[in-house]
Amino acid sequence: MDARGFAFPLNVYAHMLALEEGRVDALHYGLFEREDEPVGQAQERASARLWAALPPPCRTLEVGIGLGTTLQRLQAAGYAVVGLTPDAAQVGEARARHGQGLDLRVSTLEAFDGRGGPWELMLFQESAQYIAPLDLFEAADRVLAPAGAQIVVMDEFALQRRDAGDTGLHDLAAFKALARRLGWNLVHEEDLSGTAAGTVAAIARLVRRHRQALRNDLALDDGSLQGLLDACARYAELYASGVYGYRLLRLQRPRRPARRLASVRAAQAPAVRTLLQQTFDVPMSQAVWDWKYGEGRGRAVALWEGEALLAHYGGMTRRVRIDGRSELACQVGDVMVSARANAGLVREGALHQVSATLLEAQIGWGRPHLLGFGFPNARAMKVAERIGLYAPVDAIVELRWPPLTEAERWREKLWRRREIDLSRLGDDDADARTLEQAWLRMAAALPRSVLPERDLDWLRYRYAQRPEVEYRVRLCESRVGHGQTGAYVLRDHGDHVELMDLVGPPSIWDRLLRAARRDAGPRPLHAWVSASHRVLLERAAPGAIEQPIQVTVPSCVHTPGPAPETLRGRWFLMSGDTDSR
Repeated sequence: MDARGFAFPLNVYAHMLALEEGRVDALHYGLFEREDEPVGQAQERASARLWAALPPPCRTLEVGIGLGTTLQRLQAAGYAVVGLTPDAAQVGEARARHGQGLDLRVSTLEAFDGRGGPWELMLFQESAQYIAPLDLFEAADRVLAPAGAQIVVMDEFALQRRDAGDTGLHDLAAFKALARRLGWNLVHEEDLSGTAAGTVAAIARLVRRHRQALRNDLALDDGSLQGLLDACARYAELYASGVYGYRLLRLQRPRRPARRLASVRAAQAPAVRTLLQQTFDVPMSQAVWDWKYGEGRGRAVALWEGEALLAHYGGMTRRVRIDGRSELACQVGDVMVSARANAGLVREGALHQVSATLLEAQIGWGRPHLLGFGFPNARAMKVAERIGLYAPVDAIVELRWPPLTEAERWREKLWRRREIDLSRLGDDDADARTLEQAWLRMAAALPRSVLPERDLDWLRYRYAQRPEVEYRVRLCESRVGHGQTGAYVLRDHGDHVELMDLVGPPSIWDRLLRAARRDAGPRPLHAWVSASHRVLLERAAPGAIEQPIQVTVPSCVHTPGPAPETLRGRWFLMSGDTDSR
């Protein structure tokens, strides 16, 4: 076969097998009984183990076809089988090997329209790891028969997470927990890790043996091949330490449940907005929903009963600085349960189902977001702690300053305030560079803080693009000398002015706060701030009255990730870090 049409590293694997054994029948892992065993022989053993787990011939959808070998065998054994792959090169190779009689579709599972279904069995052989688990099970709802459906998965999984370096692969425990929530029963599980790990050693051995041919035939450079060897060494360590494993799973579902968990799509925004109004008596327009969740900015999981929305749990991506690194955090919001959802606030109830599903998909080691945070009130936090979702790491307090005295107003005149329009500010404008420098100085001055980024892109999104609320963004700079410049953001509430944000190092917060209070005129200035950092604002502007507001800053404990004690007292958060104020 010509492996050049396959993506790296499958092209390397296929070409090595052709060089080593003279033929290539499959691209999946083998189950090795001895180190020097031919790969093809170990692959046949894996296929036999998979075959033993299959139900009798039925209507089958194979997701990921490789070279079409399993598909052809299924068809020959009496299965009415369709093969699905996003890779047209695999379709071409399968037809060249097995003829035109195979029913093949070029599509991802997520985009597959289900034409030709429903099927009774969905089969994944080392393809499930490339599909988000919730997307996989949502597709099962869409393409499998409503009664008597089965899923067979033979694949690698993450068995544990030790630190942020243990990335990749689906968490096995979370995968099985999600299956249970969706009504699937695990009827068969085999741990094949010990024999499957031999494949990693075999790949490394063959790369070294055929290195020159791989360079010549596939036009690979030494860097690519060394990277593959390094990846093999890393995989071998992960298997040996029990972080990675290989499983054969068979799931059955007697019937599709009346309630279903699913990701929230744009078309379902009206239902989300209605439930928010019913739950909190707070309206949400379509424009605000788009601002929060549109264009991939947010993710949400919902529990449905027919067309009725029973529970919703949302999260929006925010980049944060922690320990000198830039990481992604998920800001949780729009957590709500309908009154009709029975036992919604208990473990395995409606709230737990939507929250656990989103947390397992999004937050923790090996997931898209390292950290999670939010602003739950006391009641919501108590429920989340009781059902094992969060632990508290900080709190939010409100500081209130009276209007400036005349003496304070005079001192503030040494600083010039200028309002800027973020919507019209180009990236190369002088004020844009000033804001970026102010943010970088702020980050450098707060190295121990977990600090949501306040770069120009964020400021523009948060304060210029947020619908239905007007903010005033002001630069504050010294009238004499070349002192540092900073910025602050205000929102007018009529009877008081709210300080939404500060951009600049704490060394100039006294000037920024005096300028903000001067803008407030005869009205008080209010500010939300995390309790651990309130001293910085109180030191910059003495005389504030502190008002507890029963809002907690939580950390996710449902999934493996940074321990709460490593985050306690480190978040710097203000009103602008919320999505609602």
